[in-house]
Amino acid sequence: MWVASHKMPPAIPGTRKWDRRAIDAKLDEISGLAATEPEDPFVKWMREHGGEEADLQRWHRHRDSTRAEAPASNYEDWKAKKLKRREKYRPQLGLDAKLERILRFMADHADCDTIDTIPGAGPVTIEWLVEKSAVRLVGTDGHALRYAVTEEGRAELHRIQKWKSLTP
Repeated sequence: MWVASHKMPPAIPGTRKWDRRAIDAKLDEISGLAATEPEDPFVKWMREHGGEEADLQRWHRHRDSTRAEAPASNYEDWKAKKLKRREKYRPQLGLDAKLERILRFMADHADCDTIDTIPGAGPVTIEWLVEKSAVRLVGTDGHALRYAVTEEGRAELHRIQKWKSLTP
């Protein structure tokens, strides 16, 4: 009943076990024993060791001014630079995963140049690659049309590879 009425926290999801700390914290909250926010260690030390009120105020002003002026972390700087560098390699042809997979196969297997020899390829997917200038028609082999990857297609594969490698 206490869990249903939100007086107590529920059991740990997927188990029949309870988090003792969560229960203790909730009991402290109900009884009014819980502190609203943790006490600053310096304030506690000053209070316990008879520090002057002026020292406390000076410390808080100093702490607040250094927090406001704190520069961004090195991680944030690194991430921003990496995202900026990554933008140079943004894919331009708008290929989905299937078209990318077919184009990569064609680039890696130049001898597989007909629709029948390219796994997952059909007339529609090859037509999409031709429309996006990633593939071009190079001739016929009896009754089958032969296709080859263009320089634009190879450049797009390079951009995609670099784009994925620079993911933060």
